[in-house]
Amino acid sequence: MGRLLLIVIAAIALVAIVAILLLIWNAALAAGTRGLRPLFATSGDDKMAPSGFQKVAFLALILLLLGVSLGWLGGL
Repeated sequence: MGRLLLIVIAAIALVAIVAILLLIWNAALAAGTRGLRPLFATSGDDKMAPSGFQKVAFLALILLLLGVSLGWLGGL
């Protein structure tokens, strides 16, 4: 009975994680398609506005670098 309960809890946690990741993905996609404009743009030619995907990728890079340097990923 205990194993069954743990399997159900793990399945619920997996569904919750997938749901959260889908929400993050949709929010990043929506931010990217809105075409965020630069804060200090002087003309309409400035195309260097950060998109949602760039923000998510930058955050993932920071977490990856932090994890590798502290030994969480590929640790010693």
